[in-house]
Amino acid sequence: MSLILIKILKWLVAKFLGIAILVGAVIAIYALYLYLGDNIRLERERLVKLEEYREQAKVVYSELEVVHTRLIEIGESIQDSREKLKLATESLEALESFLAKVEYFFSTEEERKAYDVKLTKARRQKDELNSLLFEITEKQSELRVSRASLTEQSKNLEKNIDQLESASSELARYLDASWKRWKPYLPIALAVLILGPLLYKAFGYYAIAPLVVAAKPIRISEDSVPIPVIGSSGVSVSLSLNEGQKAWVKESYLQASDESMSRKTRFVLNWEIPFTCLAAGLIELVEFSAKEGASGSTITVSTQDKPDMELSLIELGENGSMVVRPSHLVGVASMTGEPIRIDRKWNLFRLQAWITLQFRFFVFRGPCQLLVNGVRGVREEKLEGSAESGRRANQDSTIGFTPDLNYGAARAETFWTYFRGFNPLFDDVFRGKGSFLCQEISKGSELGSVRRFWAGFRDSLLKLVGI
Repeated sequence: MSLILIKILKWLVAKFLGIAILVGAVIAIYALYLYLGDNIRLERERLVKLEEYREQAKVVYSELEVVHTRLIEIGESIQDSREKLKLATESLEALESFLAKVEYFFSTEEERKAYDVKLTKARRQKDELNSLLFEITEKQSELRVSRASLTEQSKNLEKNIDQLESASSELARYLDASWKRWKPYLPIALAVLILGPLLYKAFGYYAIAPLVVAAKPIRISEDSVPIPVIGSSGVSVSLSLNEGQKAWVKESYLQASDESMSRKTRFVLNWEIPFTCLAAGLIELVEFSAKEGASGSTITVSTQDKPDMELSLIELGENGSMVVRPSHLVGVASMTGEPIRIDRKWNLFRLQAWITLQFRFFVFRGPCQLLVNGVRGVREEKLEGSAESGRRANQDSTIGFTPDLNYGAARAETFWTYFRGFNPLFDDVFRGKGSFLCQEISKGSELGSVRRFWAGFRDSLLKLVGI
Protein backbone atom coordinates (compact mmCIF):
# COMPACT_ATOMS: atom_id res chain seq x y z
CA MET A 1 0.00 0.00 0.00
CA SER A 2 2.80 2.39 0.92
CA LEU A 3 4.48 1.68 -2.43
CA ILE A 4 1.26 2.57 -4.28
CA LEU A 5 0.91 5.82 -2.32
CA ILE A 6 4.53 6.70 -3.05
CA LYS A 7 3.98 6.04 -6.75
CA ILE A 8 0.82 8.17 -6.76
CA LEU A 9 2.59 10.98 -4.91
CA LYS A 10 5.56 10.74 -7.26
CA TRP A 11 3.22 10.81 -10.27
CA LEU A 12 1.35 13.86 -8.90
CA VAL A 13 4.59 15.72 -8.14
CA ALA A 14 5.99 14.87 -11.59
CA LYS A 15 2.76 16.01 -13.27
CA PHE A 16 2.64 19.21 -11.22
CA LEU A 17 6.26 20.03 -11.97
CA GLY A 18 5.75 19.21 -15.64
CA ILE A 19 2.68 21.44 -15.87
CA ALA A 20 4.42 24.23 -13.94
CA ILE A 21 7.48 24.05 -16.21
CA LEU A 22 5.27 23.93 -19.32
CA VAL A 23 3.18 26.91 -18.20
CA GLY A 24 6.30 28.85 -17.23
CA ALA A 25 7.91 28.06 -20.57
CA VAL A 26 4.78 29.12 -22.49
CA ILE A 27 4.51 32.38 -20.51
CA ALA A 28 8.21 33.09 -20.97
CA ILE A 29 8.06 32.39 -24.71
CA TYR A 30 4.92 34.53 -25.13
CA ALA A 31 6.48 37.36 -23.09
CA LEU A 32 9.58 37.18 -25.28
CA TYR A 33 7.33 37.20 -28.34
CA LEU A 34 5.53 40.32 -27.08
CA TYR A 35 8.81 42.00 -26.18
CA LEU A 36 10.35 41.32 -29.57
CA GLY A 37 7.10 42.26 -31.34
CA ASP A 38 6.89 45.61 -29.53
CA ASN A 39 10.54 46.33 -30.23
CA ILE A 40 10.17 45.51 -33.90
CA ARG A 41 6.93 47.53 -34.22
CA LEU A 42 8.36 50.57 -32.43
CA GLU A 43 11.54 50.36 -34.49
CA ARG A 44 9.54 50.27 -37.72
CA GLU A 45 7.43 53.25 -36.63
CA ARG A 46 10.58 55.13 -35.65
CA LEU A 47 12.22 54.45 -39.01
CA VAL A 48 9.07 55.51 -40.93
CA LYS A 49 8.79 58.74 -38.91
CA LEU A 50 12.51 59.38 -39.31
CA GLU A 51 12.22 58.99 -43.07
CA GLU A 52 9.24 61.41 -43.12
CA TYR A 53 11.20 64.03 -41.18
CA ARG A 54 14.19 63.61 -43.46
CA GLU A 55 12.03 64.10 -46.55
CA GLN A 56 10.47 67.19 -44.97
CA ALA A 57 13.94 68.47 -44.10
CA LYS A 58 15.04 68.03 -47.72
CA VAL A 59 12.07 70.11 -48.91
CA VAL A 60 12.68 72.81 -46.28
CA TYR A 61 16.40 72.99 -47.08
CA SER A 62 15.58 73.21 -50.78
CA GLU A 63 13.11 76.05 -50.18
CA LEU A 64 15.57 77.75 -47.85
CA GLU A 65 18.23 77.60 -50.54
CA VAL A 66 15.82 79.13 -53.08
CA VAL A 67 14.89 81.91 -50.63
CA HIS A 68 18.53 82.57 -49.89
CA THR A 69 19.32 82.79 -53.61
CA ARG A 70 16.36 85.15 -54.18
CA LEU A 71 17.49 87.34 -51.29
CA ILE A 72 20.93 87.64 -52.85
CA GLU A 73 19.39 88.52 -56.22
CA ILE A 74 16.98 91.04 -54.65
CA GLY A 75 19.81 92.56 -52.67
CA GLU A 76 21.72 93.08 -55.87
CA SER A 77 18.58 94.51 -57.52
CA ILE A 78 18.08 96.92 -54.60
CA GLN A 79 21.69 98.03 -54.83
CA ASP A 80 21.37 98.55 -58.59
CA SER A 81 18.03 100.38 -58.20
CA ARG A 82 19.46 102.65 -55.53
CA GLU A 83 22.36 103.57 -57.77
CA LYS A 84 19.98 104.29 -60.63
CA LEU A 85 17.73 106.27 -58.30
CA LYS A 86 20.70 108.26 -57.15
CA LEU A 87 21.65 109.09 -60.74
CA ALA A 88 18.04 109.92 -61.58
CA THR A 89 17.75 112.15 -58.49
CA GLU A 90 20.99 113.92 -59.35
CA SER A 91 19.78 114.42 -62.94
CA LEU A 92 16.42 115.77 -61.71
CA GLU A 93 18.06 118.09 -59.24
CA ALA A 94 20.31 119.38 -61.99
CA LEU A 95 17.27 120.11 -64.20
CA GLU A 96 15.42 121.80 -61.36
CA SER A 97 18.34 123.91 -60.20
CA PHE A 98 18.39 127.77 -60.29
CA LEU A 99 20.87 127.92 -63.15
CA ALA A 100 18.77 125.52 -65.17
CA LYS A 101 15.71 127.73 -64.63
CA VAL A 102 17.63 130.88 -65.63
CA GLU A 103 18.89 129.08 -68.71
CA TYR A 104 15.33 127.94 -69.41
CA PHE A 105 14.14 131.60 -69.23
CA PHE A 106 16.60 132.67 -71.90
CA SER A 107 16.17 129.55 -74.08
CA THR A 108 14.31 129.27 -77.35
CA GLU A 109 10.95 127.60 -77.66
CA GLU A 110 12.43 124.37 -78.95
CA GLU A 111 15.05 124.33 -76.21
CA ARG A 112 12.30 124.82 -73.65
CA LYS A 113 10.29 121.90 -75.10
CA ALA A 114 13.35 119.63 -74.96
CA TYR A 115 13.98 120.77 -71.39
CA ASP A 116 10.37 119.98 -70.41
CA VAL A 117 10.65 116.53 -71.98
CA LYS A 118 13.87 115.81 -70.03
CA LEU A 119 12.36 117.08 -66.80
CA THR A 120 9.21 114.98 -67.24
CA LYS A 121 11.26 111.92 -68.12
CA ALA A 122 13.54 112.42 -65.10
CA ARG A 123 10.60 112.80 -62.74
CA ARG A 124 8.87 109.77 -64.19
CA GLN A 125 12.07 107.72 -63.98
CA LYS A 126 12.55 108.74 -60.35
CA ASP A 127 8.96 107.82 -59.49
CA GLU A 128 9.32 104.47 -61.24
CA LEU A 129 12.59 103.74 -59.46
CA ASN A 130 11.04 104.71 -56.11
CA SER A 131 8.09 102.42 -56.77
CA LEU A 132 10.36 99.59 -57.93
CA LEU A 133 12.63 100.02 -54.90
CA PHE A 134 9.61 99.92 -52.59
CA GLU A 135 8.34 96.72 -54.20
CA ILE A 136 11.76 95.11 -54.10
CA THR A 137 12.20 96.12 -50.44
CA GLU A 138 8.77 94.66 -49.60
CA LYS A 139 9.71 91.42 -51.37
CA GLN A 140 12.99 91.35 -49.49
CA SER A 141 11.11 91.72 -46.19
CA GLU A 142 8.75 88.88 -47.14
CA LEU A 143 11.66 86.67 -48.11
CA ARG A 144 13.43 87.42 -44.86
CA VAL A 145 10.30 86.44 -42.92
CA SER A 146 10.04 83.29 -45.03
CA ARG A 147 13.72 82.53 -44.42
CA ALA A 148 13.25 82.93 -40.66
CA SER A 149 10.25 80.62 -40.75
CA LEU A 150 12.07 78.00 -42.83
CA THR A 151 15.10 78.26 -40.56
CA GLU A 152 12.90 77.62 -37.54
CA GLN A 153 11.29 74.65 -39.33
CA SER A 154 14.69 73.23 -40.19
CA LYS A 155 15.81 73.56 -36.57
CA ASN A 156 12.69 71.73 -35.36
CA LEU A 157 13.15 69.00 -37.96
CA GLU A 158 16.80 68.57 -37.04
CA LYS A 159 15.82 68.32 -33.40
CA ASN A 160 13.17 65.69 -34.18
CA ILE A 161 15.60 63.76 -36.39
CA ASP A 162 18.26 63.79 -33.65
CA GLN A 163 15.72 62.56 -31.10
CA LEU A 164 14.54 59.75 -33.37
CA GLU A 165 18.09 58.73 -34.26
CA SER A 166 19.02 58.51 -30.59
CA ALA A 167 15.71 56.84 -29.62
CA SER A 168 16.30 53.46 -31.29
CA SER A 169 14.95 50.42 -29.42
CA GLU A 170 17.09 48.75 -26.77
CA LEU A 171 17.24 45.61 -28.87
CA ALA A 172 18.49 47.53 -31.90
CA ARG A 173 21.01 49.43 -29.79
CA TYR A 174 22.34 46.28 -28.21
CA LEU A 175 22.57 44.53 -31.57
CA ASP A 176 24.32 47.51 -33.12
CA ALA A 177 26.71 47.86 -30.16
CA SER A 178 27.44 44.13 -30.19
CA TRP A 179 28.10 44.17 -33.92
CA LYS A 180 30.48 47.14 -33.63
CA ARG A 181 32.20 45.57 -30.61
CA TRP A 182 32.80 42.13 -32.08
CA LYS A 183 33.06 42.86 -35.81
CA PRO A 184 36.89 43.19 -35.69
CA TYR A 185 37.15 39.77 -34.04
CA LEU A 186 34.97 37.88 -36.54
CA PRO A 187 37.88 36.80 -38.77
CA ILE A 188 39.69 35.44 -35.70
CA ALA A 189 36.53 33.66 -34.52
CA LEU A 190 36.03 32.10 -37.96
CA ALA A 191 39.64 30.98 -38.06
CA VAL A 192 39.33 29.45 -34.58
CA LEU A 193 36.02 27.83 -35.51
CA ILE A 194 37.47 26.26 -38.64
CA LEU A 195 41.02 25.47 -37.56
CA GLY A 196 40.52 25.21 -33.77
CA PRO A 197 39.02 21.68 -33.67
CA LEU A 198 41.65 20.41 -36.08
CA LEU A 199 44.56 21.88 -34.10
CA TYR A 200 43.01 20.86 -30.77
CA LYS A 201 42.48 17.26 -31.83
CA ALA A 202 45.83 17.06 -33.58
CA PHE A 203 47.55 18.29 -30.40
CA GLY A 204 45.66 15.76 -28.29
CA TYR A 205 46.34 12.90 -30.69
CA TYR A 206 50.02 13.52 -31.43
CA ALA A 207 51.22 15.24 -28.24
CA ILE A 208 49.06 14.22 -25.26
CA ALA A 209 48.01 10.70 -26.21
CA PRO A 210 51.56 9.25 -26.43
CA LEU A 211 52.28 10.47 -22.87
CA VAL A 212 49.15 8.80 -21.53
CA VAL A 213 49.83 5.56 -23.40
CA ALA A 214 53.30 5.44 -21.87
CA ALA A 215 51.96 5.98 -18.33
CA LYS A 216 51.70 3.13 -15.86
CA PRO A 217 48.35 1.31 -16.07
CA ILE A 218 45.89 1.11 -13.19
CA ARG A 219 45.52 -2.13 -11.29
CA ILE A 220 42.85 -2.36 -8.62
CA SER A 221 43.98 -5.64 -7.01
CA GLU A 222 47.44 -7.14 -6.96
CA ASP A 223 46.02 -10.56 -6.06
CA SER A 224 44.44 -12.82 -8.64
CA VAL A 225 40.69 -13.32 -8.39
CA PRO A 226 38.51 -16.14 -9.67
CA ILE A 227 37.14 -15.64 -13.15
CA PRO A 228 33.42 -14.77 -12.84
CA VAL A 229 30.76 -16.81 -14.58
CA ILE A 230 29.10 -14.60 -17.15
CA GLY A 231 25.94 -15.76 -18.84
CA SER A 232 25.00 -15.06 -22.42
CA SER A 233 23.10 -11.83 -23.00
CA GLY A 234 19.48 -11.61 -24.06
CA VAL A 235 16.40 -9.44 -23.85
CA SER A 236 15.39 -11.26 -20.66
CA VAL A 237 17.26 -13.05 -17.89
CA SER A 238 15.97 -15.34 -15.13
CA LEU A 239 17.30 -14.92 -11.61
CA SER A 240 16.78 -17.78 -9.14
CA LEU A 241 16.62 -17.34 -5.34
CA ASN A 242 16.74 -19.93 -2.61
CA GLU A 243 15.79 -19.61 1.01
CA GLY A 244 17.74 -16.86 2.77
CA GLN A 245 18.81 -15.13 -0.43
CA LYS A 246 17.77 -11.64 -1.50
CA ALA A 247 17.68 -9.65 -4.72
CA TRP A 248 17.22 -5.97 -5.52
CA VAL A 249 15.93 -5.14 -9.00
CA LYS A 250 14.90 -1.95 -10.76
CA GLU A 251 11.14 -1.97 -11.03
CA SER A 252 11.18 -0.80 -14.66
CA TYR A 253 12.98 -4.04 -15.62
CA LEU A 254 10.66 -6.46 -13.81
CA GLN A 255 8.62 -8.69 -16.07
CA ALA A 256 7.50 -11.61 -13.90
CA SER A 257 8.21 -13.22 -10.53
CA ASP A 258 7.07 -16.18 -8.44
CA GLU A 259 4.65 -15.67 -5.58
CA SER A 260 6.92 -17.70 -3.27
CA MET A 261 8.86 -14.51 -2.48
CA SER A 262 8.15 -11.52 -0.28
CA ARG A 263 8.52 -8.02 -1.72
CA LYS A 264 9.19 -4.56 -0.36
CA THR A 265 10.68 -1.27 -1.50
CA ARG A 266 14.39 -0.61 -1.15
CA PHE A 267 14.74 3.15 -1.63
CA VAL A 268 18.55 3.13 -2.02
CA LEU A 269 20.68 0.10 -2.90
CA ASN A 270 23.55 1.11 -0.63
CA TRP A 271 23.24 3.94 1.89
CA GLU A 272 27.03 4.33 2.00
CA ILE A 273 26.91 5.74 -1.55
CA PRO A 274 23.46 7.41 -1.79
CA PHE A 275 24.41 10.01 -4.40
CA THR A 276 26.03 7.39 -6.59
CA CYS A 277 22.90 5.25 -6.37
CA LEU A 278 20.76 8.26 -7.23
CA ALA A 279 22.90 9.13 -10.28
CA ALA A 280 22.96 5.50 -11.44
CA GLY A 281 19.20 5.03 -10.97
CA LEU A 282 19.66 2.45 -8.20
CA ILE A 283 16.78 3.84 -6.16
CA GLU A 284 13.23 2.69 -5.50
CA LEU A 285 14.27 -0.92 -6.09
CA VAL A 286 12.06 -3.90 -5.42
CA GLU A 287 13.60 -6.17 -2.78
CA PHE A 288 12.80 -9.87 -3.17
CA SER A 289 13.33 -12.38 -0.36
CA ALA A 290 12.82 -16.10 -0.75
CA LYS A 291 10.33 -17.36 1.84
CA GLU A 292 11.18 -20.07 4.30
CA GLY A 293 11.30 -23.44 2.62
CA ALA A 294 11.19 -21.91 -0.86
CA SER A 295 13.70 -23.13 -3.40
CA GLY A 296 14.31 -22.01 -6.96
CA SER A 297 12.02 -18.96 -6.86
CA THR A 298 12.47 -17.17 -10.17
CA ILE A 299 12.48 -13.52 -11.17
CA THR A 300 12.33 -12.68 -14.86
CA VAL A 301 14.05 -9.43 -15.71
CA SER A 302 13.56 -7.86 -19.10
CA THR A 303 14.08 -4.58 -20.94
CA GLN A 304 10.50 -3.36 -21.07
CA ASP A 305 10.87 -0.07 -22.97
CA LYS A 306 14.37 -0.33 -24.47
CA PRO A 307 14.29 -2.69 -27.44
CA ASP A 308 18.00 -2.19 -28.20
CA MET A 309 19.08 -3.14 -24.67
CA GLU A 310 20.02 -6.68 -23.59
CA LEU A 311 20.87 -8.13 -20.19
CA SER A 312 23.47 -10.50 -18.81
CA LEU A 313 23.95 -12.22 -15.44
CA ILE A 314 27.34 -12.17 -13.70
CA GLU A 315 27.99 -14.70 -10.93
CA LEU A 316 30.74 -13.88 -8.44
CA GLY A 317 31.95 -16.68 -6.14
CA GLU A 318 33.02 -16.51 -2.50
CA ASN A 319 36.27 -14.69 -3.23
CA GLY A 320 35.21 -13.26 -6.56
CA SER A 321 35.06 -9.58 -7.36
CA MET A 322 34.55 -7.37 -10.37
CA VAL A 323 34.80 -3.68 -11.21
CA VAL A 324 31.46 -2.57 -12.69
CA ARG A 325 30.07 0.82 -13.59
CA PRO A 326 26.89 1.24 -11.49
CA SER A 327 25.11 2.92 -14.41
CA HIS A 328 24.98 -0.51 -16.11
CA LEU A 329 23.49 -2.29 -13.08
CA VAL A 330 19.90 -3.44 -13.35
CA GLY A 331 19.83 -5.53 -10.21
CA VAL A 332 21.94 -7.45 -7.72
CA ALA A 333 21.39 -10.63 -5.74
CA SER A 334 23.00 -11.59 -2.42
CA MET A 335 23.68 -15.29 -1.90
CA THR A 336 23.89 -14.78 1.87
CA GLY A 337 20.95 -12.43 2.28
CA GLU A 338 23.24 -9.67 3.51
CA PRO A 339 23.76 -6.43 1.58
CA ILE A 340 26.46 -6.91 -1.01
CA ARG A 341 29.86 -5.37 -0.36
CA ILE A 342 30.88 -2.49 -2.63
CA ASP A 343 34.40 -1.09 -2.32
CA ARG A 344 35.42 2.28 -3.72
CA LYS A 345 38.89 2.68 -5.14
CA TRP A 346 40.22 6.16 -5.92
CA ASN A 347 43.09 6.91 -8.30
CA LEU A 348 43.76 10.62 -8.02
CA PHE A 349 47.49 10.53 -8.73
CA ARG A 350 47.51 8.67 -12.04
CA LEU A 351 47.97 10.49 -15.36
CA GLN A 352 45.53 8.14 -17.01
CA ALA A 353 42.84 9.01 -14.46
CA TRP A 354 43.23 12.75 -15.12
CA ILE A 355 43.24 12.39 -18.88
CA THR A 356 40.33 9.95 -19.08
CA LEU A 357 38.58 11.69 -16.14
CA GLN A 358 37.86 8.45 -14.31
CA PHE A 359 39.03 8.77 -10.72
CA ARG A 360 36.86 6.24 -8.91
CA PHE A 361 36.13 2.55 -9.43
CA PHE A 362 33.44 0.40 -7.77
CA VAL A 363 34.45 -3.13 -6.88
CA PHE A 364 31.57 -5.56 -6.21
CA ARG A 365 32.53 -8.42 -3.91
CA GLY A 366 31.01 -11.93 -3.95
CA PRO A 367 29.26 -14.11 -3.30
CA CYS A 368 26.61 -12.33 -5.35
CA GLN A 369 25.04 -12.04 -8.78
CA LEU A 370 25.02 -8.87 -10.85
CA LEU A 371 22.51 -8.05 -13.57
CA VAL A 372 24.01 -5.67 -16.13
CA ASN A 373 22.67 -4.16 -19.33
CA GLY A 374 24.32 -3.23 -22.63
CA VAL A 375 23.24 -1.82 -25.96
CA ARG A 376 22.59 -4.69 -28.37
CA GLY A 377 24.07 -7.11 -25.88
CA VAL A 378 26.88 -7.73 -23.39
CA ARG A 379 30.08 -9.37 -24.63
CA GLU A 380 32.71 -11.04 -22.45
CA GLU A 381 36.36 -10.81 -23.48
CA LYS A 382 38.71 -13.29 -21.77
CA LEU A 383 42.42 -12.67 -21.53
CA GLU A 384 44.92 -15.45 -21.01
CA GLY A 385 48.11 -13.62 -21.98
CA SER A 386 50.89 -11.96 -20.06
CA ALA A 387 51.05 -8.38 -18.91
CA GLU A 388 52.86 -7.39 -22.13
CA SER A 389 50.04 -8.44 -24.47
CA GLY A 390 46.55 -7.08 -24.19
CA ARG A 391 43.26 -6.32 -25.85
CA ARG A 392 41.73 -2.93 -26.53
CA ALA A 393 38.06 -1.92 -26.45
CA ASN A 394 36.12 1.22 -27.19
CA GLN A 395 36.15 3.33 -24.02
CA ASP A 396 32.45 4.15 -24.34
CA SER A 397 31.60 0.43 -24.47
CA THR A 398 33.35 -0.81 -21.33
CA ILE A 399 30.99 -2.09 -18.62
CA GLY A 400 33.40 -3.70 -16.17
CA PHE A 401 36.50 -5.85 -15.67
CA THR A 402 38.12 -8.11 -13.12
CA PRO A 403 40.25 -6.05 -10.69
CA ASP A 404 43.44 -8.06 -11.28
CA LEU A 405 43.73 -6.82 -14.88
CA ASN A 406 46.05 -3.97 -15.80
CA TYR A 407 43.74 -1.22 -17.00
CA GLY A 408 45.46 1.24 -19.34
CA ALA A 409 44.80 3.45 -22.33
CA ALA A 410 45.71 3.27 -26.01
CA ARG A 411 45.53 6.01 -28.57
CA ALA A 412 42.73 5.79 -31.14
CA GLU A 413 43.81 3.61 -34.04
CA THR A 414 43.73 6.42 -36.63
CA PHE A 415 43.58 10.19 -36.38
CA TRP A 416 40.73 10.38 -38.90
CA THR A 417 38.38 8.17 -36.86
CA TYR A 418 39.11 10.30 -33.79
CA PHE A 419 38.76 13.62 -35.65
CA ARG A 420 35.45 12.58 -37.22
CA GLY A 421 34.09 11.50 -33.82
CA PHE A 422 33.85 7.81 -34.72
CA ASN A 423 36.14 6.87 -31.84
CA PRO A 424 37.24 8.61 -28.62
CA LEU A 425 40.86 9.71 -28.29
CA PHE A 426 41.64 6.75 -26.03
CA ASP A 427 40.59 3.13 -26.10
CA ASP A 428 40.65 1.00 -22.97
CA VAL A 429 43.44 -1.58 -22.96
CA PHE A 430 43.37 -4.58 -20.64
CA ARG A 431 46.41 -6.76 -20.00
CA GLY A 432 46.96 -9.84 -17.86
CA LYS A 433 44.73 -12.77 -17.06
CA GLY A 434 41.06 -12.12 -16.47
CA SER A 435 38.01 -10.89 -18.33
CA PHE A 436 36.20 -7.68 -19.10
CA LEU A 437 32.70 -6.83 -20.32
CA CYS A 438 31.69 -4.57 -23.22
CA GLN A 439 28.54 -3.39 -24.85
CA GLU A 440 28.09 -4.52 -28.42
CA ILE A 441 27.46 -0.89 -29.48
CA SER A 442 28.82 2.29 -27.89
CA LYS A 443 26.34 4.41 -25.99
CA GLY A 444 24.84 7.35 -27.85
CA SER A 445 26.01 6.23 -31.29
CA GLU A 446 22.49 6.47 -32.68
CA LEU A 447 21.61 9.80 -31.10
CA GLY A 448 21.36 13.10 -32.93
CA SER A 449 24.23 15.55 -32.69
CA VAL A 450 22.62 17.77 -30.03
CA ARG A 451 21.39 14.86 -27.94
CA ARG A 452 24.75 13.14 -28.36
CA PHE A 453 26.50 16.24 -27.01
CA TRP A 454 24.37 16.42 -23.86
CA ALA A 455 24.46 12.65 -23.41
CA GLY A 456 28.25 12.78 -23.68
CA PHE A 457 28.40 15.66 -21.20
CA ARG A 458 26.24 13.73 -18.73
CA ASP A 459 28.23 10.53 -19.18
CA SER A 460 31.49 12.44 -18.66
CA LEU A 461 30.26 13.76 -15.31
CA LEU A 462 29.15 10.28 -14.25
CA LYS A 463 32.41 8.77 -15.45
CA LEU A 464 34.30 11.29 -13.35
CA VAL A 465 33.07 9.53 -10.22
CA GLY A 466 33.15 6.05 -11.73
CA ILE A 467 29.43 5.68 -12.43
